[in-house]
Amino acid sequence: MIDVEPLIISELELMLPLPPGDRADWGDVMRRAGFRHAHRRWRPVLVTALVVAGIVGVGVAIAAGFGAFNGISAAQRPQTPADRLDPKLLFYINRVNGSRGAGEQLLPDSARSIRRLPGNVRIYAVATNDGQLCVVAERLPNNNGKDDALGMVCGSPLTKTKPSSAATFARNESSPAITWGIALDSVAAVSFMAGGHEVTVPVTNNVWAYEGADPNYGTLTAHFKDGSREPIG
Repeated sequence: MIDVEPLIISELELMLPLPPGDRADWGDVMRRAGFRHAHRRWRPVLVTALVVAGIVGVGVAIAAGFGAFNGISAAQRPQTPADRLDPKLLFYINRVNGSRGAGEQLLPDSARSIRRLPGNVRIYAVATNDGQLCVVAERLPNNNGKDDALGMVCGSPLTKTKPSSAATFARNESSPAITWGIALDSVAAVSFMAGGHEVTVPVTNNVWAYEGADPNYGTLTAHFKDGSREPIG
């Protein structure tokens, strides 16, 4: 472990669940940290300011990752140096793993960096040891004036009937929301209602992203490359 500034530690603790710790209220964490939504069947994990430390990767991560990444070409490939997580993100994953069961640990060695958004937000796919797919967005804008917030949702691997993840983050109630997701290779775009208008967002490298009004997740629809459409329930 690397020593961490006490002030940063105290700010991190504000993002952790309020006591009692044996019944962590992650919904409260998400509300205080600015994470507005995670699409149904995807469990929000944590959003936090990042601090510096280290973690050792898990050797079986690559094999597990390929199952979680089925149908996601941008992630289903050997890891490269560009995929390796920096110490801040590794520390975050370590903290998250501390709140998860032994069978659902995030595997840092499985991480794949699949797209960088405007503003330098980076989207990662990360597998768990029980085959879940976690979608991580780092360097999100925070209320402290820095791009040091991070959002993550985890759930079952994508399928034809659940072909995309979706999550929304905003630094505060008055700022525009950033909504993003990872989609299957077969998905060309997603659409949804936001601010009273239908928004269609193209998928690039298996990732779509939109900045603006909060989406109505009940209207989220996948547009497949074969011309068909599928509501994402």
